[in-house]
Amino acid sequence: MPRRSREEIRVVLCLFLVLFLGVADSQIVSPLLPAIRARVGRSSLEMGHLFTGYSLSAGLSVLIWGPLSDLFGRRRGLLAGLALFASGSCISFLSATYGGILAGRVITGMGASMLSLNTISYAADFFPYANRGWAMGSIFSSYFAALILGVPLGSLVGDALGWNAVFGISGILALLLAALSIVLLPPPAGHAGEVRTPVSLIRHARVYLDFATSRGSLGALVSSCLTSAGTTGFLAFVGIWLHDVFGKTSREISLVFLTSGAAALLASPFAGTLSDRFGKKLQFVCSNVAWGVALFVVFCGISLCAAFRQGPMEALITEVVPAATRGSFVALRNCFSQLGIALAALASGKLFDVSGYGAICLLCSALTLASAAGMTLLVRHEHL
Repeated sequence: MPRRSREEIRVVLCLFLVLFLGVADSQIVSPLLPAIRARVGRSSLEMGHLFTGYSLSAGLSVLIWGPLSDLFGRRRGLLAGLALFASGSCISFLSATYGGILAGRVITGMGASMLSLNTISYAADFFPYANRGWAMGSIFSSYFAALILGVPLGSLVGDALGWNAVFGISGILALLLAALSIVLLPPPAGHAGEVRTPVSLIRHARVYLDFATSRGSLGALVSSCLTSAGTTGFLAFVGIWLHDVFGKTSREISLVFLTSGAAALLASPFAGTLSDRFGKKLQFVCSNVAWGVALFVVFCGISLCAAFRQGPMEALITEVVPAATRGSFVALRNCFSQLGIALAALASGKLFDVSGYGAICLLCSALTLASAAGMTLLVRHEHL
């Protein structure tokens, strides 16, 4: 394994922590959902709207953040995202009604979309494609670290101090990370945001249209949408399922997330390095097929497959377009992902009430296998 410079390690560590916060905040809602439902007295379908509102606000607002990221820079975008994230978290912390919590989640989703967009774009600007699999794999191992650390800790805080305290702590951590980012993140060399061009609504609409009509970029967009949908439906309702069917507490539910995330966290950096050597596209497709099959077998195996696909997927999507429009493309890709999440949350909420959690697993398996097919058929860049 090649040696990494101190600056590379600092950048990866900072971006890891930023993404860890955003991911942990979204994932902690699942084990907290029974307590929130008891407090506000709403149905499982209405609880699913907390995911849908978060995802729709993230998916729509990111279309604005993408061009602004290309214009003003990823570092500024990260700082603005952390500030907006902190604001939404504070609203959720102070709210005692369903409407207030939903409003807080909508604002938090807008901030989280800035974090995801600028984390991916910053890493893509900073690391060359040959090493980007390792960087993306390491940074996106935060998804699994959130399962191991963020979700159990959040559940403990929720049990001890109340579910709303979790959102308050998230807001404080966002402000602390903003200060850390100022210290650790240098402007990437050749950063697209250093080129100042006028913001034109028509121009950026044409850029998005070009992305949506180009075969390679369309394949990446469709695969991202289906991958996110397949993941979200499976995870969003596992907490309620374990609570309603097996009578598990929030703390016990968090242990399921902890167990599943451990293998994926350890595998993620290695999986990214492996994709640098053998090819990002091949590894992404194989891991997606394995995910679809493993969904019927074991939760832990699913997480391991997810670790092997995450780094290659993020490296792939940052290479199918020129660097100058990378922020805009990542924004559109995130919009597609959030659209998939929102639709999956709606469909899963309905399926859960009507047919149970098994129907959700069948849906998510089909979506994930379709994602692998889309990447194989549409993305044909030879060097990928």
